[in-house]
Amino acid sequence: MSNPIPFRGLDERGDIKIYDAGDLPHWRQDGCTYFVTLRLADSLPQSVVFKLKEERHCRLTGNGIVPSAADWKSQFAKLSPNKQREFERTIAKNLNFRLDCGLGCCALREKEPMQLKAFALEFFHGKRVWTGDVVVMPNHVYVLLMPTKDYECERVLKSIKGYSAKEVNRSLRTNGTLLQCESYDHIVRDVNQLERFQKDIRANPEKATLKQRDYRLSEEAIYELA
Repeated sequence: MSNPIPFRGLDERGDIKIYDAGDLPHWRQDGCTYFVTLRLADSLPQSVVFKLKEERHCRLTGNGIVPSAADWKSQFAKLSPNKQREFERTIAKNLNFRLDCGLGCCALREKEPMQLKAFALEFFHGKRVWTGDVVVMPNHVYVLLMPTKDYECERVLKSIKGYSAKEVNRSLRTNGTLLQCESYDHIVRDVNQLERFQKDIRANPEKATLKQRDYRLSEEAIYELA
């Protein structure tokens, strides 16, 4: 993937869809690049999940939003862009800190499952998605990606997760749910934020004090404005 791949940040004047598929608000805009976190189903124990939900609830309430209200997404959308970004950054920081603790079975530490997981991202590259920087950690994956024309982000992620889960389970001779249904995803705002995400991806193994054999890091991607 050494050839340049397209990049387009968020157009704050364009149409934005916000929907709730579980515990997080998801922003969608056609043609954008996303920073995505995929994690194994057991990467966060229930006690940690409860704590994260509690923190999210407090953050929303602190911004005058009633988390249990049917229109909480509309309330969230009325916050200033800075407040929305602050909320997203805090949620992501808390989630990533817990993931870097290396909890759960860490099935992606195994060499073949790690390669299969990365291959799933590369398999759809140029077909359903433009895949940029990727790091495969023992219990999660960080990736920068842009769905190709006519493919929505949900459809792309469903394909990636379905293929990876099937192949990793086959490799380990296991069955059952491998990946968490809900992914964390964030529309990359601009080139500056893109560069920050690239640095975060490349720094993640060292942050988690991993040995080289325990992760897979793609070569640094080159982007061009779409």
